[in-house]
Amino acid sequence: MTALLPTRATLLALALFLACSCAFAADGVVVERRIDDVSDVPAAARLALYTAQQSRDEGDPDSAVNTLIEFLEKRPEQNHFLLHFHLAVSWNQRGDLEEALRSYRRAVEMEPLFAQGWLNLGELAYNMGLYDVAADGLIRGYEVSEWKEPSVLFFSAAALVMDGRSADAVPVLEQLVGSSEEKAKLEWHRALIMAYLELEDHGNGTDSVERMLLQYAEDPDAWRLAFRYYASSGQYEDAAVALTVAGYLRPLTRSEKMTLGDLYLAIGVPLQAGDYYGSAVADSGSVADLERLASAHLAAYEYEEAFDALDRALQLEPTAKLWSLLGDLHFMQKNYRKSYDAYSMCVEADPGYERAYLMMGYCAMQLEHTESALAALERAAEFPDQAAKANQLIAAVRYYAGQ
Repeated sequence: MTALLPTRATLLALALFLACSCAFAADGVVVERRIDDVSDVPAAARLALYTAQQSRDEGDPDSAVNTLIEFLEKRPEQNHFLLHFHLAVSWNQRGDLEEALRSYRRAVEMEPLFAQGWLNLGELAYNMGLYDVAADGLIRGYEVSEWKEPSVLFFSAAALVMDGRSADAVPVLEQLVGSSEEKAKLEWHRALIMAYLELEDHGNGTDSVERMLLQYAEDPDAWRLAFRYYASSGQYEDAAVALTVAGYLRPLTRSEKMTLGDLYLAIGVPLQAGDYYGSAVADSGSVADLERLASAHLAAYEYEEAFDALDRALQLEPTAKLWSLLGDLHFMQKNYRKSYDAYSMCVEADPGYERAYLMMGYCAMQLEHTESALAALERAAEFPDQAAKANQLIAAVRYYAGQ
C-alpha cells in the first residue's frame, strides 16, 4: 500500500503551492495600499511622496526612485518611514527586489506598528523564496493590522512550511481554523491536515480531518482529502470509507476506482475490491489492471468473474503471471489437468517462474502422473526457495510409486 500516494512532504508542499502560488495577486489582501494619512510627514517630504506617486502612476518607477533618494540625501532631517515605504514600492515596480526588500525593512524598523509595511515585506520575501523573512513579516503584519485578514495567517503558515518549519506552522493554522467566525476555508483545513501528516501526528491529524468533515460533509473534495490523509497515515479502512463516500458525491475516476479496489483488497474485503476493479476496467484495462481484478475475484471465490478477467488479459498479453493465476484458479476448483497445463504455459513464458514447477508437480501427483510429477519437482528443487518443499514431495511421490 505504500505506493498509493506521494510522500507526506510532497503532499504538503504541493497543497500549499497550489493554494498560494498566485495567492497574493488573486486574493487582494496583501497588496500595496496607498497611504493617505501623511499629516505627520513634513511638507517637503509630502511633496516628494506625491511626486514619486505620480511618477509610478505614469509608469515611470525610475523617476520615483530618483525623487525619493535625492530627497533623503538632501533632507536627512525629514527622514520618515513612509519615504522608505514608497521607495520600496518604487524599487519593486522597477524590478529591483533586493533594494525593495531593504527599503521595506527600513520602513518597519522606523515604525514597527506599520502593518502595510510588514505585509508588503512578507509578500515580497515570499515571492523571492525568502520564506523565513516572509513568515516573520506576515505574522508581524497580522498582529499590528487593524484588518486582521485571516488569509494573512494562512500565507504566513505557508511560508513557515516552505521554510521547513511545519511544527511552527501548526499553531498558526490551528488559530486560523479555530478562530474563524465563518466556516473555515477548505484550503486552511488542507494545510493543517497535511502539516500534521508531515509531522506524523496522527492523533491531532485525525481530529482535524473529522473537524473538516463536519463542516464539509457534502463536499467530495473534502472526502478525497480525508482519503489521502488516511491512506498516507496507514489507516486503510478509513481511507476506503472516505473514498467510497467521495464516489457517492461525485463519480470516481478510473484511477480512483483502482485505488479503492486496492484498499478493499488490502483490508480483506475482496468482494468490494472486485466490484471497483471491475467497474474500472469495464470497457478497457491494462494487463496489470486485469491481473488485479482476477486476483480480487480469486480471493472472493468468484470463479466465473476471475475466468473472464484472465481470459481478457491473456488475449491482450499472455504473461507468466497471468498463466500462473489461471493455474491457481483451476487448482482452487481441483481441476488439476487444466491447472497443470496453465502452469506449463507459465514456465514456457518464463522458465524462471519457480513456483509454477512446484505446482505442476503437485498437480501431476493428484493426476497420478509419476514421471511428470518427478520431472517438475526435480526442476523446482533447483531453486533454493522451493528446494525443501520440492524434495519432500519427491520423497512422497517415490514412496507411493514404490521407488
